[in-house]
Amino acid sequence: MTEENIRIMEQIYGVSMILIRGLFFGVFADLFINKETLSRSKNIVLSVIITIEGIVLFAIPYSTKGLYSIISLLTIIAVFYFYNQKVLPHIIFVFFLWQNVFYVWHLINFAVFNSVSDYVTASIDYSREGAVEYLWNWMFILMILQVVFFAVLLFLEYYVIRKICTVKYDMSWTEALYLSIFSAVSYIICYIIVEVMVVPLDKEVFVLLDEKQDLRFTLPILAVLIFIGEMSAIATWQRYRKLKEEDMQLQEQLQEQEFIRKKIEYTEKYHERIRTLRHDMAGKLMILKSFLEKDRIGDAKEFLGEMDIELSSEAMQYATNNPVTDAVINEAAAQAGSMNCDFKSEFLFPDDNGISALDMGIILNNLIDNALDGVLTVAEDDRFIRLIGEQKDNFYLIKIENSFDGKLKRASDDSIISTKKMDTDADRHGLGLKSVMRIADKYLGAVDINSDNKVFKVKVMLQKKN
Repeated sequence: MTEENIRIMEQIYGVSMILIRGLFFGVFADLFINKETLSRSKNIVLSVIITIEGIVLFAIPYSTKGLYSIISLLTIIAVFYFYNQKVLPHIIFVFFLWQNVFYVWHLINFAVFNSVSDYVTASIDYSREGAVEYLWNWMFILMILQVVFFAVLLFLEYYVIRKICTVKYDMSWTEALYLSIFSAVSYIICYIIVEVMVVPLDKEVFVLLDEKQDLRFTLPILAVLIFIGEMSAIATWQRYRKLKEEDMQLQEQLQEQEFIRKKIEYTEKYHERIRTLRHDMAGKLMILKSFLEKDRIGDAKEFLGEMDIELSSEAMQYATNNPVTDAVINEAAAQAGSMNCDFKSEFLFPDDNGISALDMGIILNNLIDNALDGVLTVAEDDRFIRLIGEQKDNFYLIKIENSFDGKLKRASDDSIISTKKMDTDADRHGLGLKSVMRIADKYLGAVDINSDNKVFKVKVMLQKKN
């Protein structure tokens, strides 16, 4: 092994390190971003671009220290700003995590291999023939070991993170900032330490580990502590998201229970009115019979007219072919009437559509509740709600429109929140639409939400289950 060969190996060593870093950027991104959002092919393309940038900078015969981090970060921001801004918090966090794990390796590697190289150079008898070639051989072996160590350490870090991140949760900017600050601070600390490891002076080179031998032990410990701190932050975030998701599921279950309770209460009241009406009907029939027996035909007609008005007032305004949806829509119509809101429904629910009446009731209840909240934001003369439900081939389509003030307000996860519920705990509200989306997913359907000219529109498509 000659010095010329060693120079070639140094170039191969540098390119190998960049290739491994580029590969693991895509691997780390895959841990936090769903394949539906960032497909495997797009992830590979992004990793290749970042790798090529590193190789180009490495090939430039001038100092490009720090440029790789800046250029790769700008590339990532630019790509996802135009591709999918919703993923920006994820990918920026992944970038800082990626930088962090590299510098964790760098600290350990510098301390360990500096000690090994010092031992090797001190053990060589330079008076013997072939001593220099022996040194070059050892340098070659050390470079190979560093590349292997880098790949193995990154894999171990990836394995630990994968064990922690069992679920790919959405990430808000606040969460990304919380996680990225630790990585960014750790990255800066490591960068400063690496910068002062070897400092060229006028007549000599200052090597920090030669002056401070204890750093050979403390630097690896510092690197491990930095990595443990980052993993603790990620684990805390995962736990927080899991608890938040469980809380949301609990709220949805409570919402369903409240829906059932309200509908049972409404049904009981309606049946009580029917029982009362039947009881009163017996007495009224006796009066009618008396009129007819006494040939008081005029009085009988007048009495029948009064009975017809009373029966009409007690009857349901809308019949949907299902008692659950009957209760939801008629109760909503009564509530809308009390708010001076024009409510119209063209909703029919066939028996054989393969959709649970309870699920349909929850969908309608949430959609109508949101609509009733929305109309309260406009003047009484402008209030309206339109509901349509229809079967189309193997699908059932629900459409609801309502007037509102045109102001769409969203939670931290970009979900729409009812205007009436904006003042407290924004993340917990908007459960109605989330519940609708969850049920739509259950039936392999979809939810489309949009607004046009101060009209809020929601379409829900459900697929019939066989």
